[in-house]
Amino acid sequence: MTMKKAAQNNIQYEIDVVPNEHGGFYAHIPALPGIVTGGASPEEALRNAREAAGLMLDEMEDRGQEPPPPLGGFSGQFNVRVPRSLHARLVRRAEREAVSLNALVSYLLSSATEGKTRKMARSNTKPVRRR
Repeated sequence: MTMKKAAQNNIQYEIDVVPNEHGGFYAHIPALPGIVTGGASPEEALRNAREAAGLMLDEMEDRGQEPPPPLGGFSGQFNVRVPRSLHARLVRRAEREAVSLNALVSYLLSSATEGKTRKMARSNTKPVRRR
């Protein structure tokens, strides 16, 4: 099995990259729960996760197993109506943090659902592509 084989596939999987409290970063692929890897930087953790996913998907293919479905069919978009006062507060905070309103709201929703800290951080989550 080679990474070349895995790189030719075009299926996307979400990769979560989060800081490790002891240094570095963990990478986890929810659709492939057997994969937990990491690296010294978010980019290295992401690279390692992509490599591990490719190897696992190649192994599944070699064994005649179906890969899990990618990304669950979510578009990543939905509309939310909020009071004008909340909208204004969110816009002001996004300006203070020097990020877009979309980035701020995405971060706050993620924080609320995953128990992250209140400090704004940029995400390096990217999909794995298979053909």
